[in-house]
Amino acid sequence: MSAPTTPGSPEPVSLKLQTLDDWRNERYRRRPDLRLRSRDQALAFINDVGFCFTFHGRDAEAPSLFEAVCGERRAIVTVHDDADLGRTWHWKDELPASGAVYYAKLLRKRPTLISLDLLPYFYALSPNYGDIEDYILEYQEGHLSDEARRVYETLLSEGAMPTSHLRRKAGLEGERNALRFDRAVRELQISMKIAVAGISDANRWGYCFVYDVVLRRWPDLPKQAGAISSREAKHRLTLAHLRNVGAARLSDLTSLFGWDKAEFTPLVSAWVATGELLTGGRMDGFHGEYLVWPELIQAALPRPKRRSRCAGLLAKPAAHG
Repeated sequence: MSAPTTPGSPEPVSLKLQTLDDWRNERYRRRPDLRLRSRDQALAFINDVGFCFTFHGRDAEAPSLFEAVCGERRAIVTVHDDADLGRTWHWKDELPASGAVYYAKLLRKRPTLISLDLLPYFYALSPNYGDIEDYILEYQEGHLSDEARRVYETLLSEGAMPTSHLRRKAGLEGERNALRFDRAVRELQISMKIAVAGISDANRWGYCFVYDVVLRRWPDLPKQAGAISSREAKHRLTLAHLRNVGAARLSDLTSLFGWDKAEFTPLVSAWVATGELLTGGRMDGFHGEYLVWPELIQAALPRPKRRSRCAGLLAKPAAHG
């Protein structure tokens, strides 16, 4: 990366790929000394980064719970007796079940863990107006599928339930309806109408999610989100993400959050003008211009050499008596 514009600096600062990697390793806890060793540390990590994926992927740059548990970059393992995988699996189930975090397929349609502090900002950008029956208008206007409506109404009337029961009560049981049910559940998660509320052994594999209506689980969420404008929500989420990743292209941000580029670009320009973000970065081997988190520039600056105390003594003129 070369020459991001740095307010107050007479010369542009070049960043190396290693600098960016070091930044992410610290923010993502991809270091043995920073790895997560307890449930409380896992919660503190999610609260610090604001949101993360359960497992990392190539389609989006963001922290992941699994890598933070491992304390290093690591390919997703397929063996079920792996200790790090077991801890990741347990904490990504236990934390949402306790209500400590929000968990649903959201960003890039992937399982996403969100801190309760950032949750209202995500909800402020959702298609919901804050009424538990918003879905009726969405369905009438063709913005909600019939399968999603049936699943949502089942949860509304019956309460939280495991997927095995939900399939049957929504009339979507059986192999021929499996894809329809999965699409409906994903649709409701992406629109922030339902979320994971726990796990159950009520299926043939002895493991499945329990889903509940978001506004029943977090009844104060509409009031919290109602005070947040779309601009403010995008501002908060952009800064949270850039603090984690260090640098990202505009297209990376719009792809991750699903935002319209034409609407988002003027907002970014305003934040660059205030110095909250820097622009003009270019990554070696990658196309496009990068937005840069200001503290990343500071991390790349060469540290001034400390003057030796002995050198200072030698430089003093000899005393004349």
